Amino acid sequence: MLAISCLLLAGLAGHPTAYAAGAKTLDSTLGFSDCSIGNGAAKLVAQCTTLSVPLNPEAADSGSLALSIARIPARRQSASTDAFTLLAGGPGQSAIESFPAVAFAFRHIMQDHDVILVDQRGTGDSSPLSCPQADDSLGIEFDDDTQVLEDAAQACLEQLAHDPRLFTSSLAVRDLEHVREALGVSQWNLYGISYGTRVALHYLRRYPDKVRTLILDAVVPPTMALGPDIAPLAQRSLDIIIQRCEDSSGCFEAFGNLRTATSELLASLKRQPRNITYEDVASGKLRTMEFTWQHLAVTLRLLSYSSQTASILPSMLHEAIANDNFAPLARQAMLQTQTLGNSLATGMHHAVICTEDAPFIANDAGKPDEAADSYMGNQVVSSLLATCKHWPAGIMDEDFRQAVQSDVPALILSGEADPITPPGYGDEVAASLNQSRHLVNRDQGHMQAPYGCMPVLLAQFVNTADAQALDTSCLERQRVLPFFVDANGPLP
Repeated sequence: MLAISCLLLAGLAGHPTAYAAGAKTLDSTLGFSDCSIGNGAAKLVAQCTTLSVPLNPEAADSGSLALSIARIPARRQSASTDAFTLLAGGPGQSAIESFPAVAFAFRHIMQDHDVILVDQRGTGDSSPLSCPQADDSLGIEFDDDTQVLEDAAQACLEQLAHDPRLFTSSLAVRDLEHVREALGVSQWNLYGISYGTRVALHYLRRYPDKVRTLILDAVVPPTMALGPDIAPLAQRSLDIIIQRCEDSSGCFEAFGNLRTATSELLASLKRQPRNITYEDVASGKLRTMEFTWQHLAVTLRLLSYSSQTASILPSMLHEAIANDNFAPLARQAMLQTQTLGNSLATGMHHAVICTEDAPFIANDAGKPDEAADSYMGNQVVSSLLATCKHWPAGIMDEDFRQAVQSDVPALILSGEADPITPPGYGDEVAASLNQSRHLVNRDQGHMQAPYGCMPVLLAQFVNTADAQALDTSCLERQRVLPFFVDANGPLP
């Protein structure tokens, strides 16, 4: 559900970075050693270690697990002992793996603040709850046959090495506090992306004096059970993208009325899926597949998460509509779902949503008329509930779903066209954060930190701990990538 933020992190990895560790370090008895974090597209020089924490803090004999920790010291020496940390999305994404791809968004913060990255329990190298057979993330979203999802979740559950009830957000915030104490961090400067905002808000609730600043990017209100609004919000985002195409003379002249044509294309695929051959860009080999309306729906949704990927969506839709050429869409469907599946610890993902979302959703929840009228249809909730049917609900603090009241300085970031965490969610959270400011970027999707002048604004906020004083006029000059009208790109 929230997992798509990891696609953005992967999609932005075209900015390779290799920051050298600076001189500033926090006091610590942990044995850090030099390491490299990230992947081939983006790597960082860092220092790595592990910290043993109780597997179940409520049971003395439960054993322990090792949290994987990476530290990137600030480039300039400073007497301050606060640190910056990123809380990853998903749920199920590794903070240590994902940070290098977006480190350029935090390059100004990294001048004066140590970055501490912690793989949340169940992700990365912190006792990951992975399900190797879950290689198709389409099942994470929705499926006509809910029994397929139910069986897949059961198979995943049976092969996990740990009790999934102990891999929830309520326990993750306790782990983060253990890390803060062990490293001698006086306060955190928290940055949460998507699902990570849920963790950030609950950490603020539990340890209010240990948070210096809070940045919530694509915020998830703690009062919100994700699921019922997924389909209507996906449709809202697509409508914004298509309207932007219609308002652009070049896009509209090239592709015409995509709104009606896309609906007709979905209906056509429901009647008759297409058997197609396409080139796998990773291997160069030809592959065949049956392209269904679900493949199209998932592709529409995943490409809506970023204005960059949205820029190629009209041309690919037109190619399928006008020329019956589904190869571009098929390549994107496979690329996006495989990237998502490879980036998530599926068991940890289920452990969170089956504890913090599914129990608060009824089969008839949400806005059925809006969902039925959306391109995803009304199967999202039933699919989510099927995934969680036999999954045990884990540990969740009693106040977990209450709004967080705080005076800690907070900066909330939203994209106007976000298909999962719309600006309204940011408004809801801002209402109870008394020292907050909510910034909404026009036409942008999910995750705002890397774009335009936002990296400068984030650093100014972390340095001053004052969101109200930020001069955000630079955001008014920010523009999204124009639509591609053909393989050569946008019009001049």
